[in-house]
Amino acid sequence: MEYNTKRGDMMFREYGRSVKKIVDDVCNLPEGETKKNAARAVITMMGMVGGMSLRDDVSYHKLWDHLMLMSDFRLAEAWPFPAEELESLKARHSVDESETRQRLPYKNANIGVRQYGEYLQSMLEHLKEVPDGEEYKSLVTLVAQQAKRDYLVWNGELSDDNIIVDQMVRLSGDSRIEGLLRDKPIVVPNGTLPVETATPKKKKKKKKNNY
Repeated sequence: MEYNTKRGDMMFREYGRSVKKIVDDVCNLPEGETKKNAARAVITMMGMVGGMSLRDDVSYHKLWDHLMLMSDFRLAEAWPFPAEELESLKARHSVDESETRQRLPYKNANIGVRQYGEYLQSMLEHLKEVPDGEEYKSLVTLVAQQAKRDYLVWNGELSDDNIIVDQMVRLSGDSRIEGLLRDKPIVVPNGTLPVETATPKKKKKKKKNNY
C-alpha cells in the first residue's frame, strides 16, 4: 500500500491526489489529439471537483492555468489560449520558484490586554496626548464603548464597568479617565454590541461532604 506521506507534495490540494495521478498519466501519453482530448477531459473533471464552472471565462482560464502548473507544462500542446499567455504563466511560475519564501514580518508588540488588540491599545496611548475639551471627552467615550464590546466578545459578560475603566487607565497612563468614567455606566449604542460573545464560564459548585 502506498501512503500519502510517501508521495510528493501537492500544488493544488483542492483537486486531490486522484486528479493529480490522472494528470501524470495524461502527461505520459504520446503527443497528438488523444493527449489533447484527455487534457480537456481532465479540465472537466477538475471543474467538477473544484466546484468551478466551465462556462465562466475566469474559472475556465484558471483551470487551465492550474493544469499547466500541475503538469509542469507537459500538456502545453493542449493549451487553448494565446501562446503569449502561456509564456507569461511560465515566467511568473519561474519567478515564484526561484524566490526564497520568507515569513511575513509580524510585529512582536507587547499588548497589555489581549482582547483589545494593538489598534485599540494605540488609541488608549494616544488619549494622554489629547488636550482637555469636548473632543477629548468624545474620544474617551468612543474608546470605552469599543473596549466594552471587545471585552464582551472575549468574556461573554461584564459584572462591573469599572473593570474597563481600570484597564483603560492602566494602558493609557491617563488619570483623567477616572473623573470621566469612574462609577458611571459605559453605554454601548443599540445594535453595535457583538452578535456572538464568549460563553461565560460556569463556576463549579463545591461538593458537600456528607458524614
